[in-house]
Amino acid sequence: MRTKPIVQLMGAVLNAGVRVAPQTTAQAAFYLFGLPRPRRVKPKERAFLEEAQLEYLPVGTMRIATYRWGHADAPVALLAHGWESHAGRWRKIGPGLLDAGYRVVALDAPAHGRSSGWHFNMIRYADVLRVLLEREGPVDLMIGHSVGGASSIWAMGTVAPHLRPRRAVIMASFASLGHVMDNSRQWIGAEPALLAALDDFIERLSGRRIAQYDLTNIVSNLADVEALLIHDRHDPVTHFNQSEKLCAAWPGARLVATEGFGHGLTAPRAVEIVLDFARQGSLT
Repeated sequence: MRTKPIVQLMGAVLNAGVRVAPQTTAQAAFYLFGLPRPRRVKPKERAFLEEAQLEYLPVGTMRIATYRWGHADAPVALLAHGWESHAGRWRKIGPGLLDAGYRVVALDAPAHGRSSGWHFNMIRYADVLRVLLEREGPVDLMIGHSVGGASSIWAMGTVAPHLRPRRAVIMASFASLGHVMDNSRQWIGAEPALLAALDDFIERLSGRRIAQYDLTNIVSNLADVEALLIHDRHDPVTHFNQSEKLCAAWPGARLVATEGFGHGLTAPRAVEIVLDFARQGSLT
């Protein structure tokens, strides 16, 4: 994947800045990396969203846009989209879940879609998902794509055990923030000094170093959640081995490897794999 000149320039500025003002530069990098670009809502996505009941859920200082389809007394499927996306990305899966008898609940992540905010990170997203698990529970099925999958895992690990979903589908997720940092290193050409300063800043902010944000430690305690992981072998964004690591650590989890479906996993066969699991709890 070619790096755009503006991204190369950003990396050069941050690499230079960390030499003279490491803390300030690390803080700038943290917030810069969490600044999503808005994504256009396509006509078919808009039509799908317009069929939903829209409600704004207060979570801390945020107003989170939530969408609901289906009967109020049906089993709940909670859907979490990925980076620089929105709830409309589920337009291919949502109708199939409704046909399978689910009540579908989706959201726009913090700083995405109609939700408020300008900065995004995995923990903030997980906090919102935890609130939704508590509010909508019991949730039968949770589906998360990319960082939505990672945030779903973090939420499942922090919510009370009786509020965990019965089943989960995790699509093209990373297994640790270390992988995300490695992607950032390649993306902007981040030098070791910048990554070290960013690690220090995250520890001051959250009490954890980047290496401690390891999702394999969480999934090892989710034996009560039946899990299906889906990942394309040639995913250009998140390496396939990330789902291999999650599957190896998650008791009873199954991994389906696809070929040629990319990071988005919106191809008809990928959608059908998810719906087969949703309908039957097994692969056909």
